[in-house]
Amino acid sequence: RRRMIREGAAEAGDRGLRLREVTRADAEDLYRWRMDERSRPMFRSVDAVPFEAHRAFVERYFTDGNTDHWFVIEAAGVPVGTITLYHLSADGREAEWGRLVVDPEKRGQGYGRRALALLIAHARAAGVRKLRCEVLEANAVAANLYTGAGFRRTGVEEGGGRRFVQLEVALEPSA
Repeated sequence: RRRMIREGAAEAGDRGLRLREVTRADAEDLYRWRMDERSRPMFRSVDAVPFEAHRAFVERYFTDGNTDHWFVIEAAGVPVGTITLYHLSADGREAEWGRLVVDPEKRGQGYGRRALALLIAHARAAGVRKLRCEVLEANAVAANLYTGAGFRRTGVEEGGGRRFVQLEVALEPSA
């Protein structure tokens, strides 16, 4: 299998939790987590999409020129969610992260918080110095997670009749 993450490690881990690069075989889990009725309302696009459109989205990850760092979150070897570093600037010093979805049946166990910490460490090691994200204003659980990880509010954007809080954090170089 060809490695798609060009800068930085293709996996990271801590006490029983691991981020590993997404594979084509993950498409069904990714679809199930993202299309779940408890997940869809948290994203900009709330519409259900056909599986084939989702599969095409996943396939774009494996094309030349893609700079995303897309991970599956595994707990004790079991896939429990996904998180992505994307929109890297040309010099790699700025990026956005998102697409965080934890299997609705596995939520509330700290996987999102731990995965975000691992992703921040990965971004720092890959040379990212400013990391951005957004969160639906009504999603207090996620907003608290992000501010707890050091992100600060930089603005609010309207979209589809909803408000999204823009956040960012400055990352110091790895020691």
